[in-house]
Amino acid sequence: MSIQTFLVCLAVGSAAVAMWVNVRFPKLMPWSLRRLLVHLVVAFVVVKSVSPAMGLVAGSGVPAAGLASIFLVAFPVLVYEFLVGAWMIRLAQTSGFGFRS
Repeated sequence: MSIQTFLVCLAVGSAAVAMWVNVRFPKLMPWSLRRLLVHLVVAFVVVKSVSPAMGLVAGSGVPAAGLASIFLVAFPVLVYEFLVGAWMIRLAQTSGFGFRS
């Protein structure tokens, strides 16, 4: 499997998990725009901290440290990113419900 194929599979898998969480636990979504913007800012900060965190895990000497850093750091971050994106879309859909032409 090439690196590109693995990255696509990782992204699709994390998006599927995020959509499952979105559908399975609808009460997790913050319905206030202010709270959702806080989640968005936190998501951006977490993305900026992924590279150093993956370097810490990869340099720890754990067997298969590369896979551990991908599945312990990158995968949860991607799931959170996709979940916040789904929440933004849901909030936009529900806020414009009365304005359909």
